[in-house]
Amino acid sequence: MLLRSAAQNDPSARVAVILNGRARGVKPQVLRRIGNIVPARDIFVSRSLDRSREIARIVVERGYDAVLLGGGDGTFVQCLTDLGAQARRRGVRVPSLGVLKLGTGNALAWTLGASSPTEEGLRHDVARACAEEDRGELPLLEVDGRLTPFAGLGLDAQILEDFHATTKALDAFGVGRHLGPGVRYALAVGLKSTPRFMFRQLQEVVAINLGAPAWRIGAGGQRIGAPIAHGQVLYRGRCSLAAGSTIPYYGLGMKMFPYAQEMPGRFNLRCSSSSTAEILGNLPAVWRGVYASDTVADFLVDKVELRLERPAPIQIGGDLQPIPRDRLVLSLAPRPISVIN
Repeated sequence: MLLRSAAQNDPSARVAVILNGRARGVKPQVLRRIGNIVPARDIFVSRSLDRSREIARIVVERGYDAVLLGGGDGTFVQCLTDLGAQARRRGVRVPSLGVLKLGTGNALAWTLGASSPTEEGLRHDVARACAEEDRGELPLLEVDGRLTPFAGLGLDAQILEDFHATTKALDAFGVGRHLGPGVRYALAVGLKSTPRFMFRQLQEVVAINLGAPAWRIGAGGQRIGAPIAHGQVLYRGRCSLAAGSTIPYYGLGMKMFPYAQEMPGRFNLRCSSSSTAEILGNLPAVWRGVYASDTVADFLVDKVELRLERPAPIQIGGDLQPIPRDRLVLSLAPRPISVIN
């Protein structure tokens, strides 16, 4: 109750909590736990885009110093988009943002050190949001006018598509709610994604540097060769994954972008032609971000265009986009955002 009192009485510790009501982790018991910590007027639950925009307006008008977002990486991207639009309209800054570990992949939760959603863990996360010393800066990508920690084409987006389809099928049989995200993710990869990539020829991807000089990076973060100038091709070849990120983690603790924070002003572009058998055979090293192979090419870039030979699913911030694309531009956003870490 001490945290609740501090949040009510100390203007410098005003914290809002925004929850995606459609997220699987936002359960009644979690709402009760948060209600024991944060005043009801500071808790917002959204189940639609219109409601998300309205919540953003209220949060910005009230002048909260920090906002905790619960619902996964897609929730973070959407809420940041809405808060940014309202902040620009009023000529104020976006509040410091933190995350609660209530989504499926929780890449940002891993990066920012969010706790498990027990009452003790939630109290710890609210306490960090109230503490000025627990502030930092997080660079983000700008993709299609939105800020996001990661985006890409190929395997990661295809697995997301398969994950959503598998979850929908499991829900139809009444068993989805009994299975955690890790189990549903494994089922999607094993039953849908793996067969797809075993028997389909990989697309050719061309990655073109549209920004400042870029670097090819090898094992341990060592630079390979000379810098790659603006307009030059970074990568050309068959590809199962072409994605960029400003954070190391992709989801479920998987360190897909180990060099994301290797150099200020650059993000990690990864292009991979690894086969399903190679990935599964080296899964522990792949998961920890220490796997090195001729089939994995990493670059440090600040702007890149990805071109595919045919349209494919894309993901932005872990959310599958409705229309497949054959081109995507990823660029480092001009300014980082303030985060709770």
